Amino acid sequence: MESALAWIGQIADWVGQFIPRRVVLDTTEGAVHTINGKDPIYCEPGKAHWWWPWNSNFAKFPVVRQTVSIETQTLESLDGKSFIASGTLTYSVTNLLTLLTTVHDADTAVMEIASTTLGDVLPSLTWADLYDQQRRGTLKTKIKNGAQNELTEYGVKIIRFKLNSLVRCRVLKISQSTASEER
Repeated sequence: MESALAWIGQIADWVGQFIPRRVVLDTTEGAVHTINGKDPIYCEPGKAHWWWPWNSNFAKFPVVRQTVSIETQTLESLDGKSFIASGTLTYSVTNLLTLLTTVHDADTAVMEIASTTLGDVLPSLTWADLYDQQRRGTLKTKIKNGAQNELTEYGVKIIRFKLNSLVRCRVLKISQSTASEER
């Protein structure tokens, strides 16, 4: 019986696409509204916005302070010492229209760029320089500035880039052969 009347729900959904929708954004999120997949429009936080579901998309995204964890990476310093590093990135979005129209997944893009910056800056120093700059507090500034240079073009402002770990390590590779490889 349920499937026999499902067509009524489909008709109601179809008719509902021609009724404009009102969305009220809170002060922590902005949105980008596109009509027919083009002409993106920025929708400001804390205001009401109207859109038509039949020819529009409406994408919300937080624009206030956000924090992402940067995964642990095994790196090698300029003088050949292996170490691991991880961090925490705190950022806010200054230009949501640019961010959402230039990347597919904004959170992942920010994490990837920050992780790449960590992997670019740290191996360019010797272990002694890394230790010394971390102790003096200049290393986090160098990493923050590197990430900010990359993320500015996407409309992202770095508030803080903190190193959670920067420690020496030993990297071991365990290799296991199978009987077919030994013949």
